[in-house]
Amino acid sequence: MKILLDENFPLPLYHRLRAAGYDAEHIIVLGLRGIKDSELRKRLAREELILLTQDTEFEDVSTDCRGQVIISRVRQNLPIHRRVDIWFKALQEFMTRQRHEKLFDLLETGQIVPWEVRNIE
Repeated sequence: MKILLDENFPLPLYHRLRAAGYDAEHIIVLGLRGIKDSELRKRLAREELILLTQDTEFEDVSTDCRGQVIISRVRQNLPIHRRVDIWFKALQEFMTRQRHEKLFDLLETGQIVPWEVRNIE
């Protein structure tokens, strides 16, 4: 499955994923810096891909979309090499299992956890 990195991720993560053989794209490399969230949502609706983002605007991803969203909760004040290691290892693990959920948090521990959908009465 393709991994799409939002523009708020460093290019070293993109290069590391590609070097490891993952089908990865980066918004900046695609020349789409500043792309509207609505355009990314359209892509998520039509393609099976994983969007890695830090934008909480994607917390309301539709359950009928084909893509999946992972929202990173890793602190930006960590050194870049540490963040890249966390993200890379988390994605490696994520890609080994088929997940049906649509929305996930990537914790600073490197664990990717699905959001629990609850009906509020």
